Amino acid sequence: MSEILTLPYSQEAEQAVLGGMMLDGGEERSQTVAAMLKPEAFFHKAHKLIYKAMRTLMARHQPIDLITLSSLMESDGSADMVGGFAYMAELAKNTPSAANLVHYARVVRDRAAERFAIAQLNKGIELLSTQSVLTAAEKLEAVTAMTNQIADHLKTGNRRGLREWGEVSEEWAAELDMRFSPDGARRGMTTGIGALDDALAPKGLVRGSLLVIGARPKMGKTTLYTQLALNCAIREEKPALMFSLEMPAVQILEKVVCQMSGVNPNAFYTPVDERNAGIYQGDLDGDLSKAFAMTAALSENGNLFIDDTPGMTLSQITSEARRIKKERGCVGMVLVDYLTLMTAEKAERNDLAYGLITKGLKNLAKELDCIVVLLTQLNRDLEKRVDKRPFPADSRDTGQIEQDCDYWIGVYREGVYDTKVSPELTELLLRLNRHGSTKTVHCRMVNGTICDITPDEYAVMYGEQQIQRANNDF
Repeated sequence: MSEILTLPYSQEAEQAVLGGMMLDGGEERSQTVAAMLKPEAFFHKAHKLIYKAMRTLMARHQPIDLITLSSLMESDGSADMVGGFAYMAELAKNTPSAANLVHYARVVRDRAAERFAIAQLNKGIELLSTQSVLTAAEKLEAVTAMTNQIADHLKTGNRRGLREWGEVSEEWAAELDMRFSPDGARRGMTTGIGALDDALAPKGLVRGSLLVIGARPKMGKTTLYTQLALNCAIREEKPALMFSLEMPAVQILEKVVCQMSGVNPNAFYTPVDERNAGIYQGDLDGDLSKAFAMTAALSENGNLFIDDTPGMTLSQITSEARRIKKERGCVGMVLVDYLTLMTAEKAERNDLAYGLITKGLKNLAKELDCIVVLLTQLNRDLEKRVDKRPFPADSRDTGQIEQDCDYWIGVYREGVYDTKVSPELTELLLRLNRHGSTKTVHCRMVNGTICDITPDEYAVMYGEQQIQRANNDF
């Protein structure tokens, strides 16, 4: 006869936490415990109710002791459900000291995480063993998402599903504390382009968002893509995962190195025997040394990852991103170049197939609490317009992008169409912004890097006849 398995819990640890908080009176140790444990972490219903009442007292800035606790629970009718005054008194009496309060809280949290893991794994077994319309790959992806929720629950104590308003409000208050802290741990992410960051202020790029960059070929969207990745890896100090379906990994690396070091990419194509023949304009040996030093520095940084698998699928990107999240604890950005080179699931029309990808990437941003950057080509029809500045509706093969993305930025260079305009002049058209206002950001592209520009510089580069327009645009 098989043994009946019981769910993991520690009654002694739960009692010690509650008794210790009464002895501590709601002071520093109790505050630490409140940040570690949700009421759901307690296995016994009575303990959940007592702990919930203690948190209510803390929120009201009232001391936690036997009198205040029993009074509160009698007033809301929950005292009899937990054994009344006698049981609460027993908890305080049987706990000799509050010195080990945080240790006992960790035990309670660990047992709660184990119970949550068992529940999630049981769901996974049920999903895999039940016949449905889902494919094996879709079932396994769902199971992978469940295991990621287990890891998140262990770190944060948060769980999916319906939660009480009070629990969510506590989570929000904790996030506010992190936003206002000196390191700004939960503030929005920056882009590394001053004018664009000003346009996105004060929120910045809000985590859990899908950012779409759209442009015609040769406009510089890949430059913006790499610049966002570099800013994430270096300034934000978070992993940037670059999925490049258009360019091989070595070309991406070469572009990034040139972008960071200011070295002309021709340096990597000048034969050794021609180094002193005047073909390369500049100090070739010096530039190569700078490039190699930058490569070493980026390797040491350790936050840049590149995957150039051809015809990548959404599930591959999701799987790799989840892997890095598990290994590194967080992901800053997932960057995909670009949408229509991805292998889409079968659907009646291309727009529906690619729409599933954009939905999936939006869900990935929310799941990993990161920014997902998606590059997309635009339709040739915009070339027929007098004003060729792009709009979200110009996106090729999908109309779903406008609905799914939180930010949409078009990249436009007038110099591509008008030789009188400097080819460096670049416009970043923030057309959609769910978290703020829209704006046209003017900048310049120099040696593969997007830089800020003043209104006067913009006017000169665009042409003297456009000075008035320049002033108005800024």
